[in-house]
Amino acid sequence: MTYISDLRPSHVATVEGTVTELEPVREVEGRDGTLQKVRNGKLTDRTGEIALALWGSEVDLASVGDRIRIVEGWVSNRRGRPQISLGRTGKLEKLPSGPG
Repeated sequence: MTYISDLRPSHVATVEGTVTELEPVREVEGRDGTLQKVRNGKLTDRTGEIALALWGSEVDLASVGDRIRIVEGWVSNRRGRPQISLGRTGKLEKLPSGPG
């Protein structure tokens, strides 16, 4: 398990936190020209926060206030700041409510 403050771009990580913000779902044009759903938000733990990106069928997996674990998520650099997404192999798990 990795704390949010320790996440670095270009690494795979497993992290737990609380979804503190979610923007409305929007559609963007993918590299192949097709439209893809995307939803941006923020994931927070006791050490900090990180941008969160959910793609395609992932956009409905979490709600504001949910405690989640991202297993083997991909940390990238978005506008000079770290962002985590599920990438190709990551999974999102909902956790019981509690301290985050």
